Amino acid sequence: MEKADCILIVDDDPEIRRLLVDYLKRNGIEAFAARDGHAMWQALDRHQIDLVVLDLMLPDTDGLTLCRDLRAKSGTPNIPVLMLTARGEETDRIVGIEMGADDYLVKPFNPRELLARIKTILRRTRALPPNLRPEPARCLHFSGWCLDTATRLLTAPDGVATPLSGG
Repeated sequence: MEKADCILIVDDDPEIRRLLVDYLKRNGIEAFAARDGHAMWQALDRHQIDLVVLDLMLPDTDGLTLCRDLRAKSGTPNIPVLMLTARGEETDRIVGIEMGADDYLVKPFNPRELLARIKTILRRTRALPPNLRPEPARCLHFSGWCLDTATRLLTAPDGVATPLSGG
């Protein structure tokens, strides 16, 4: 059985988060929601996210900064980002794409169009030649711990590393 795509919705509007998570789940996509940048980073540490739907106007950090930081952070630079925002001016769309977004959709929007754009971005990302495909996550982070899946090394929050067996 093929693993369902996993989407992270980052939006400060609880109604939009709920609507999108429900809609995506009804369409066979696993979806998680985050209300701000802090919650986004926590979700990225906990889940294997295939694409981030990111609002520009968030309470703690703007979406452009989060997109830039996502591209710069080791382990997340190749996660596709779809900007979803009320800011629909041409300049806003151009800046969003220049900051690293793969697509840009203006609110109000049709959930069916969002789903189509998500599927298109994922299809395009997966069609890349092997040397350009994103590397699978090598390090898994949780509660201050880090598990390096390649070397099977578990590092505690205090920095003590423990080698793990293959079993």
